[in-house]
Amino acid sequence: MKLKNKKSAWKKWLLGIGIFLILLIVSAILYLRFNTYQAMPEATVLLEDEAVSHEEDWISITPENVSDQIVLYPGGLVETAAYLPLAKDLSSEGYQVFIPDMPLNLAILNTDIIDEIKEANPSDKNWWLAGHSLGGASAAIYADDQDEEVKGLILLAAYPSDETDLSESSLNVLSITGSKDGIMDTEQFVETKELLPEETTYVEIAGGNHSNFGSYGFQEGDKKSDLTREEQQGQIVQLISDFILNQNP
Repeated sequence: MKLKNKKSAWKKWLLGIGIFLILLIVSAILYLRFNTYQAMPEATVLLEDEAVSHEEDWISITPENVSDQIVLYPGGLVETAAYLPLAKDLSSEGYQVFIPDMPLNLAILNTDIIDEIKEANPSDKNWWLAGHSLGGASAAIYADDQDEEVKGLILLAAYPSDETDLSESSLNVLSITGSKDGIMDTEQFVETKELLPEETTYVEIAGGNHSNFGSYGFQEGDKKSDLTREEQQGQIVQLISDFILNQNP
């Protein structure tokens, strides 16, 4: 009788733990979803553009004449479509741009998705990996392991994690930041410069902030930009295009 009571108590304990874990996971997922920044209407409307294709795991924008390919990892807790205006402007410069859908909108959970994109879109053109904020840190993780798979790395208001060391890499690296960024840890940004190649190109957009790298509204904690979103993204596109052209003589 006592043995049966012990088994029953053990089963109840396991059931209680199971229910607790399920509730914890559901709560975490709901928290992440409710705290995800949504794409603005001017971004989502581009999903109807004839040059835009929404595959199962990524959005792509393909110009008539493709020069190179750019894979853009979204910022943490930001919807994929929020980067469509920036990607559309880049495609106008001749780049085929891919924006992957990330698990729970966190690029850190699938840093290797560029491999799937490349496999599904074979090309003899150069591949460039870009990322905004957490997406940039996630892109750096991939580049650290597979630097021969991409021509270069483009960090948008981002820096590598302490465990990512690209200092000896031959990668072409461009780092773009905004002088009014209230989200990025500027002290950490400076400290991690030693983890990037010595030849890394650094550009700070005067008056630019963190939120304007995408089209998802104003991010809590950011500073007000002196530029419109369109003005800042226009500068970003020009900087990226000039950088790539300089690496492709």
